[in-house]
Amino acid sequence: MLIENNDILNSGDVVDYEAIISEKFPNYDIEVITPDIFEIGALVEYITDDIVVYKPFSVMVYRHLIRFMMNVGHRGKIYYLDGFSDDDLEIVHGGLLKFTWRRDVKISLFKNADPDRDVLGLK
Repeated sequence: MLIENNDILNSGDVVDYEAIISEKFPNYDIEVITPDIFEIGALVEYITDDIVVYKPFSVMVYRHLIRFMMNVGHRGKIYYLDGFSDDDLEIVHGGLLKFTWRRDVKISLFKNADPDRDVLGLK
């Protein structure tokens, strides 16, 4: 059982973003990625490879949450980049913009957004 969202964020405990995001977006594959999994260049390549596979019509980037927007009835994908520095996030965002340049995928970049509050509804 999940603790109330406010209690999770204020307790200092590790937040189970995968469970929270899965509850909010049940039709999405969720992947929480931490800095120790990929070096930053490989992370950009990994996400852009999934853009080729999933073929989203739009990608919403809320600082460290990346959401593939899919046609109705298709399963989407959400990445949550947990523990990355602002510099790392800039590289990821720049890589996504560069990769999708002149493609049919629209990138919407909300650089200063707080996905915990704006997207997930956490305080």
